[in-house]
Amino acid sequence: MGRTVEASAPGIGVAPDRRIVGRLDTGVLASVAAVWILWGSTFAAMRYVVATVPPFVMASGRFLLAGSILYAICVLRGRSRPTRDDVVNAAVTAVILLLFGNGVTAWTVQFLPTGINSLLLSLSPVWMAIVAFAWGGERPTRLAITGMILGFAGLALLLQPKATSALPLWPALAALLSSISWAFGSVYQRRIAKSSSLVLSTALQMLFGGVLLAVEAALFGQWQMLDVHAITAASWGGFAWLVIFGSLIAYSAYLYTMQSASTALASTYAYVNPIVAVILGMFLFHERFTPLEALASAIIITGVALMMVPSRRNAPARTEPG
Repeated sequence: MGRTVEASAPGIGVAPDRRIVGRLDTGVLASVAAVWILWGSTFAAMRYVVATVPPFVMASGRFLLAGSILYAICVLRGRSRPTRDDVVNAAVTAVILLLFGNGVTAWTVQFLPTGINSLLLSLSPVWMAIVAFAWGGERPTRLAITGMILGFAGLALLLQPKATSALPLWPALAALLSSISWAFGSVYQRRIAKSSSLVLSTALQMLFGGVLLAVEAALFGQWQMLDVHAITAASWGGFAWLVIFGSLIAYSAYLYTMQSASTALASTYAYVNPIVAVILGMFLFHERFTPLEALASAIIITGVALMMVPSRRNAPARTEPG
């Protein structure tokens, strides 16, 4: 069966590229499910870790350990020699996705409820549509534009200090910048040439990201703040969860879906993750939404969901041999 060639720049709510022809591959479905559930849980895990570990130190250690494990797998498989393009792409995406994306999120979980933090990051598809269109992609559909308007309306309602529980401004803005960076990195990830080894490219990206985050931790004096003896069992458990389920499984699954699934399917995590994060936040940390926060959350998730609806005017997919 032929592999579909992507038609124009990938975006959200535009005539989508059909990366899967015919029936959906079970590997793609399993990867999407892993991103749905496991990524939603990482906000709670990070909150447990940063209670006794500085955030940039935590993020650095998480990706260095996970990247080392993946690279060791590549060595055992005899596929540990990256090309020049592999190294360059891994370095660029590490800066965008891990340093400015995950690294900033690791900092914001100290100040924002897990559900709200995940909700702010769920706006990534809105930014993806804007970035993809500005990058020469197709114009978003009317339904997608409606979803974008709803997303921004919900965001405006959520950030009103008098209408909600007064979210701290700078962490909330940092979460938004993180989602924009994540969106740009995701669009870039889909535009670059597919690596010959997804495991190797993921390992390199994590290793680059881990080193950059270690430097960032040093610049902010967080290594001096680290007290290994003060780390609690809950923090160790959260760190293990982030390495195994958040990085080795979920992050690898995300990169796989971005390369193998349609844009609409790959981006559905954006409105599933907040639901998982909200449930865990209520159960583990006794977080509660004000009525207006709940309304704003519903508006944002609805807007993001509308952007996932494919255009009815889909051009027939072109396939290439092999």
